[in-house]
Amino acid sequence: MTTQPKKWVFTELVKDSNDPLQLIAYAMYKADKDDRANQCRTRGMTDAQVNTELESFHDGIAHSERQLDDYRGKARRTVDQLILTVSEGVGHVYDQRISAMEASHEAEIRKKWVEWGDNAAAYSAHLTKPHLAKRLGYWFLGWIGGGISGLLATVVTTIVLVGIISIAKPGIRDTARDAMKNAIDSLIPSSPIPGVTDTGNTNDLKQPQ
Repeated sequence: MTTQPKKWVFTELVKDSNDPLQLIAYAMYKADKDDRANQCRTRGMTDAQVNTELESFHDGIAHSERQLDDYRGKARRTVDQLILTVSEGVGHVYDQRISAMEASHEAEIRKKWVEWGDNAAAYSAHLTKPHLAKRLGYWFLGWIGGGISGLLATVVTTIVLVGIISIAKPGIRDTARDAMKNAIDSLIPSSPIPGVTDTGNTNDLKQPQ
C-alpha cells in the first residue's frame, strides 16, 4: 500500500503570498479549523484527541480539490461583496458631496444673476437718463413751445441760433450782432403803448371796443 505524499493546506491554497484572494481563502480554512477545535473541546476531548482530530481535518482538506475550490470561491465572493459595500458607501458619500457642490454652485449662480440684474438695471437707468445738455435742450424746447408768447419765442430762438452760428463762423459775427439787435428791437413797439410807454395824459384813454 502506497502512502500519499504529505500536503499542506497553506501550500495548496497560497501559491502567491501577494495574492489577497489566496490569503483570504487560507484564513477561511483557519477559521473552520478553529471552530473544529472548539467543538472537540466542548465534547470533552483531551488535547491529544483534539490534535488528532485537527490533523485529520487538515489532511482531508489538503487532499480534497473540491474543498480547496470551495475555499477559493468563498474568498472570491467575500472580496466581491466587500468591494460592492465599499463602492456603495463611497458612491453615497460622493453623491452627497456632488449634491452639496451643486447646491453651492446654484446659490452662487443665483447670487451672480441678481448682481447682474441690479447692474443692468442701474446701467439702463443711466442710459435712459438724459445728459445735462439734452435735459437743458428739452427744457428749452418746452419753454419755447408752451411757456412764452409766440413773438418772444421767435426772438429767443433767433438769438440762440445766431449765437451758435457766430461761434461756428467768426467771420459773420457782425452780421449776427445786427440780427440779434433787430430781434431785441422787435420786442419794443414803435408806437407808445397806452398806460405803459405813453407819458401823456391817461385820462383821454378810450376803452377798447
